[in-house]
Amino acid sequence: MRKSNPKPVNISLRIAIVMAFMLCCFVVIVVQAFKIQVQGADFYLSQGEKRHVREVEIPVSRGAIYDRNNEPLALSTPMVSVGVVPGKLLDQFSKVEQLAEVLDLNADELKQIITSRKDRKFLYIKRRITPSLAESVKALNMKGVEFRTEFKRFYPAGETLANVVGFTDVEDVGQEGLERTYDNWLTGQSGKKTVVKDLLGQVVADIDVDELEPAKPGKDLHLSIDRRLQYAAYLELKKAVYLHQATSGSAVVLDVKTGEILAMVNQPSFNPNGSREISDGLRNRSVADIYEPGSVMKPFAVVAALESAEYTPQSVVNTSPGEYEIDGFVIHDFRDYGELSLVDILVKSSNIGVAKLVLGLGKEHLWDVYHRFGFGQASGSGFVGESAGYLPHHERWRTADHAALSRGYNLSVTTLQLATAYSVFANKGRLRPPTFIKGNINEDKAIIDPMIARQLTDMLAHVVNDNEGHKAFIPNYSVAGKTGTARVAENGGYSDKYISSFVGFSPVSAPRLVVAVSINDPKGEDYYGGLVAAPVFSEIMKTGLRLLNVPADQINRTLVDNEKDLNSDTGVTDAG
Repeated sequence: MRKSNPKPVNISLRIAIVMAFMLCCFVVIVVQAFKIQVQGADFYLSQGEKRHVREVEIPVSRGAIYDRNNEPLALSTPMVSVGVVPGKLLDQFSKVEQLAEVLDLNADELKQIITSRKDRKFLYIKRRITPSLAESVKALNMKGVEFRTEFKRFYPAGETLANVVGFTDVEDVGQEGLERTYDNWLTGQSGKKTVVKDLLGQVVADIDVDELEPAKPGKDLHLSIDRRLQYAAYLELKKAVYLHQATSGSAVVLDVKTGEILAMVNQPSFNPNGSREISDGLRNRSVADIYEPGSVMKPFAVVAALESAEYTPQSVVNTSPGEYEIDGFVIHDFRDYGELSLVDILVKSSNIGVAKLVLGLGKEHLWDVYHRFGFGQASGSGFVGESAGYLPHHERWRTADHAALSRGYNLSVTTLQLATAYSVFANKGRLRPPTFIKGNINEDKAIIDPMIARQLTDMLAHVVNDNEGHKAFIPNYSVAGKTGTARVAENGGYSDKYISSFVGFSPVSAPRLVVAVSINDPKGEDYYGGLVAAPVFSEIMKTGLRLLNVPADQINRTLVDNEKDLNSDTGVTDAG
């Protein structure tokens, strides 16, 4: 058989075919690349911007504040804030004008901000707007306008608790009151997550991965304040300040058993949900304002006398002839009371009586008593901005200063300090620092003998009960307390203005509440503590005893409403 020879392979042809195929592919790729990079650049760029993976902050709510009965006092609600990426708006000034119109902003100023801050990545232009307004802005479909969730603080109790709770600034940081005191407790920690955003900066999808940083909400705060009692006390104080055309006023209610502050009210106040212009209304006067208190300090001078063992409640001091000169200064009583027991010295509010008591004692002893009761020191409440008051050291006292301190001059106190000090008598001689936090009870300590505390309680009960028609009287409840009417120091001397006060507790048989009231510069003839502050005390105390269901201890006692002279306990001698 004869073998056939194979046809020779045309290598050149095959190479040409392969080269032609590769050339076609290259042409196709080049054409497609040209379409993508040149002709479709805007399309693909916009699509990339519309679907951009970014890290965003997870906003977190500030902790809420509640009263002791879980009634809300401060709450945060989510709101929409509008911001811009300035660099993306430089070629959209025609729309910037529309944006300014919708947000009620000045268009020229907004353009100036965008131009001058074009390198900024984000800039807020309107924060915490209403949902309807946010929808109007979104309808503009503007590139470079973004929306972020923020929280806005609301205060349901309004002005009744404004000075105590305080408020936050635009960054939700506590600025005044308990919002500032407990800012670290209330402030949460924002988290981070990965999302997909569109061209308008709106989140279109969350990426299904674990959060980069988990959010930690702020912790809630439960106050000792009783909103019901707070409201009642606020109305009574506001009514009294208006009635007497006073400059300001404060009132504090303490629970004797726990030291919890159940109410703290001030005038003037402000609306924390509205404008917060800097004014006197922002200040919590109960803890920040100091003043010379007058005769409400006399019980502490009597404590010093009883501790010396030289006096008993029945010891007699001669106050005749109603005038007493010390280092060229003359002290006056309302009238010549003659010989007075220590009980009657408080009932009559005798300036001469307490002056003679303390001048027979050492200066250091009286200073020590005042210091033990907390005067010249912060109360321990922890409130930011609380004043310690002023108690000069006994080494600097002249004889006249020694006597003046016995009747509440030459030292300064706050209304909270007075309430805390009087709670010692009601708490069997034990001082417990006050607290704003429910259940956060501070440890108490014995500062005077329980027998002396009982003796002072009985004496202070006589102050109210021995004066028929006393304005601090409460039907069916026994009351112990003391008035004060002190001249206001101005320009190196004493003016014709007064601080009118009353501090007391009830019921005497088992004290539950202490109420301190001070009213600054009441106008007119009624400026005495017994006529201005005592009625406020009575109304606040009645409400407090009712709300706490405290049993009455003097059933069927009749209030004698007459026009008899209220003696010096109305505050007449306190002004001397």
